[in-house]
Amino acid sequence: MEGMLAKFSEAKRTLLNADKICIISHRSPDGDAVGSNLALRLSLEKLGKNVTSACVDPVPENSLWLKEAHNYVTDFNYEDFDVIVSVDCGAKKLVAFHEKKPELFEGKTVLETDEQGDEKMVLIKKPFINFDHHESNDLFGDINIVDSQACATSFIMYFFIQHAKWEIDKDIATALLHGLYFDTGSFMHSNVNEYVLKVASDLMKRGANFKRIAKELFHTTPVNKLRLWGRILERTYVNEDNVTVSAVNRHDYDVCSASSRDTGGVIDLLNAVPDTKYSVLLTEDEKGIVKGSLRTQRDDINLSEVASVFGGGGHPKASGFGIPGRLEPHISWKIVPENGADAHGNDLKF
Repeated sequence: MEGMLAKFSEAKRTLLNADKICIISHRSPDGDAVGSNLALRLSLEKLGKNVTSACVDPVPENSLWLKEAHNYVTDFNYEDFDVIVSVDCGAKKLVAFHEKKPELFEGKTVLETDEQGDEKMVLIKKPFINFDHHESNDLFGDINIVDSQACATSFIMYFFIQHAKWEIDKDIATALLHGLYFDTGSFMHSNVNEYVLKVASDLMKRGANFKRIAKELFHTTPVNKLRLWGRILERTYVNEDNVTVSAVNRHDYDVCSASSRDTGGVIDLLNAVPDTKYSVLLTEDEKGIVKGSLRTQRDDINLSEVASVFGGGGHPKASGFGIPGRLEPHISWKIVPENGADAHGNDLKF
């Protein structure tokens, strides 16, 4: 705990010494990535800072109602900011901007003239603060505020703002509770404990709009999304390794007038299948990436290790990965004995 408090203090000093700050949410942002971003943004703006929220992908509809959510940008200039912050990025690649902006982590070499008029190349590296709660986080920041035991990045952000002694008004409280509620699956996941509920209670006391959060995150489902979920559920099966599997591709999106973003939440239904090891949902996105979402209810399985095989990561009970490519259905049939009869002596698989 002392180490985390020291990092809180270092991050606070770094942010207070900055004027212009960019806060990055991970690609394909979810409720926690948006909530923790906006909570920090609103806190810093109350201090008079110039803050920009950024993400390579748009904010999901269930989070657009939060204050300042409409003001995300999908690109920015590194030179315009004094400090860069990432929230809820479980690995460097999830920041995504570094693919076009390597200076985010490597710094940028510029030509400067000293007092004597001599020119020289100087490496300029903006401080990078990494707020996250994923076990897979590779500590890519200059200041790494990472706690894999935390249920959400918004949970960590709550304690950081408290440590900084900055006011948590109703808008900040709503953003934090939004992230907390999303990443705990409406307080139903195994990452919920008494401390999570105490924080949630405090945020409600501060005016967090819990009713709107619950409605937007888990009780608003358009018909096209329901149709897409129907296709996913219809083709769900348990494979020979006792893993629940389903998949959805771009053709399904076209048929249902939906998109890859409409698959959010259905993995929790797959994870409800009893007595299986874990569940996997494979989805194509519009950028040529096949994403795998993994969930489990078991304590003896670490899905972060499973996802790492495919270059992904996350938490022991909730992880994911992304692989360039597309999905094709593969159907097989086999002849098996019925009522003890012998079907050609062996199982025949086609």
